[in-house]
Amino acid sequence: MKAFWATLAALALSACQSAPFVASEVPVPTQWSHQSPVLAAGAVASSASLADRPWAQVFPVPELTALIDEALTGSSELIVAVERVELARAQYGLARASMFPSVNAAGSATRQRMPGADPSSNVVSEGASLGLVMPAWEIDLWGKLAARSEVARRDVLANAALADGVRISLAAQVSTLYLDLLDLDNQLVITRSTLDSRRQSLRLTRARFDEGVSSILDVRQAESLVASSEQAIADQRRRVAQTENALSILVGRNPGPIARTMQLGALVVPVETTAGLPSELLQRRPDIRAAEEALRGASANIEAARKAFLPSVSLSTMLGFASPALGQLFNSGRYAWSLQPAIGLPLFDAGRLQSGVDLAQAQQRILVEQYRATIRQAFREVSDALVALEQLGVQREASGRVVKANSERLRVTRARYLSGVTSYFEVLDAERQLFDSEVALSQVTRAHHQALVQLYRALGGGWRAGVA
Repeated sequence: MKAFWATLAALALSACQSAPFVASEVPVPTQWSHQSPVLAAGAVASSASLADRPWAQVFPVPELTALIDEALTGSSELIVAVERVELARAQYGLARASMFPSVNAAGSATRQRMPGADPSSNVVSEGASLGLVMPAWEIDLWGKLAARSEVARRDVLANAALADGVRISLAAQVSTLYLDLLDLDNQLVITRSTLDSRRQSLRLTRARFDEGVSSILDVRQAESLVASSEQAIADQRRRVAQTENALSILVGRNPGPIARTMQLGALVVPVETTAGLPSELLQRRPDIRAAEEALRGASANIEAARKAFLPSVSLSTMLGFASPALGQLFNSGRYAWSLQPAIGLPLFDAGRLQSGVDLAQAQQRILVEQYRATIRQAFREVSDALVALEQLGVQREASGRVVKANSERLRVTRARYLSGVTSYFEVLDAERQLFDSEVALSQVTRAHHQALVQLYRALGGGWRAGVA
């Protein structure tokens, strides 16, 4: 008997020890591997971050801000994420309520007729009771129910962080599609201008052919360029409509046009684009916070599984009135009460409780690796966005110089062609290169602004005023 109680005491002592929270062992760098564009080589990273600023200050485009606000209000994806938070909160309420007793009002009355000692006679009996009843309530001596409640609470926090992540991702998607639309608008302007120029060249080439100066081959080449421009316009209009439909669905509308007045060339990338300190990312990024809360919940789940080995103590009570006759229920002296404590100790369960502990520990190990992977992915996204923002800025400047050079080349080539110095093929080649370089400049400009969007998202920035 002494050995039994000693074993029980040792079991209780080991089960009462809380499962430790397993922190990540991923090393956090002191600064980013690729520094912000505004930092000179060897400069120390500042604690100021682009994500500290509201999006309306980073990207002051009112119509884009209105689209983001609309998406944050009407997006089905975000509504589902918010409802998952409410679902987790309700489950936490259920888990927490199990720690407290429940009290019910209960009443009963019986009347029965049974044979007596003499089979020829019957006995009629009746009984009644009325009072407050507390069903079996498990007293949480060891903290098992509290640990289960903690698991549910961590699930609420994890889902709330995931909902924040959906908001950030949604706003980034809206901004990306909006920039795609501005790029397509700009390409349409370029293509229409090119089409007008090519039509004018076609008229000139036909006139020169009629005068016997140009060949029919020059006319056919000019007609081909006009047709290719018309083909490009049709393709761009299709892409504009499909992008508008995608953006409409994203903000919670039916497919349709998106009103916009902003031009791509009017957008400006802010000069100060510092990323702050890498350590700040652990508190700012919603996906990292969600992974951490899930990991803390796993630690509480292990604690609950261990404490399932300990004895359970429950209590049932009743307080009210009882009488063998319904008519005498409220007579003097009919008070009644009962108190029924009970204790249970698992002795044999074929390894069910130990399997529960093993399951919880395996889940924790999985979540540890997912937590580490989430942190590494966050560092990568910020580093990728920093290098993209810098190099796309350099590429944008170079593309602008290419457009300027090709424009001058076309002007000179046309003059030489009209003077009879060069062939029309050189004019065609110069027109194609100018068109391609103008479209490329538009695309790299759009990509430059989208890199800013991705950097802001990767840093976990807030999209509304006052949100960081």
